Amino acid sequence: MHAAAWLAGCAVVVACHAPTPPDRSAQGSPPQRIVVIAPAAAEMLDALGAADRIVGVGDFVDRPEFLAGLPRLGAYDAPNLERILELRADLVVTSDAVASAPAARRLQALGVEVLALETDTFEGTLRALETLGARLGLADRAAARAASVRAAVEDVGRRAAGLARRRVLCVVGRDPLFVAGPGSHLDVLIAAAGGINVARDVGAPYARMSVETALERMPEVIVEASDHRPAAFRGRAPGLWAAWEFLPAVHEGRVYWIDPDRVVVPGMRMGETAELLARMIHPEAFGEAGLEELGAPGTAGAEHP
Repeated sequence: MHAAAWLAGCAVVVACHAPTPPDRSAQGSPPQRIVVIAPAAAEMLDALGAADRIVGVGDFVDRPEFLAGLPRLGAYDAPNLERILELRADLVVTSDAVASAPAARRLQALGVEVLALETDTFEGTLRALETLGARLGLADRAAARAASVRAAVEDVGRRAAGLARRRVLCVVGRDPLFVAGPGSHLDVLIAAAGGINVARDVGAPYARMSVETALERMPEVIVEASDHRPAAFRGRAPGLWAAWEFLPAVHEGRVYWIDPDRVVVPGMRMGETAELLARMIHPEAFGEAGLEELGAPGTAGAEHP
């Protein structure tokens, strides 16, 4: 069944049988029962001291760890509408994306406030934090946390300022190859860490790139954040890139296979991510990235990619 048809049917069931959520938005009062579909928003709520208001999470929300026992309510494009209403959620925080828009409209039609945050870009992520803070009545705290994240990234940038800039390819998906492009938080963090994003001209924060184009760009560092499997290899190894020994990243041993969670989720950890990228791009100045930093628990017994 197509997602749109499934959602339509689900909406009918919900409208007939699920309880109506409390209407706080009309009164302007801060929401108290929040469902978080966007992983970045869950960490933002924790940083704002409001994680205790979360009553359910999306399938891809893994942090903070103490949320693991909460109901799982689906993905961006197909959240469990009936369950959200059963939880009496007065706010659903999701991603501002085409895939999430139909579900957001269904929820709004059913009387649930939806806050769709744009976190594709570095600046958008910081604005999202402040938007969320304002809606919760925590604007001052959100502004302070946003300033703290920005300062941490700028500190890495100052430390990397005098270093030779290395060409970096950051892979976020495979079959086909997807890379971090211009404006993404990873694009900004690569620059702060002393790198040049070889995909800086692909036209979107995250975009498809041909393998041929990636090879032509001759990356000196490859950050592979494409494998979400718990038992996936984490560490330094040419892996699938070994077929192209002419690549500087291959013959200089700078292909890193990393747990995507360590780098792809924007938000409160962007300062830490900048530091980690600096360890991969300039280990001679920042120190080599350790296996634990790359997400090593899945490394034991794992085959190289």
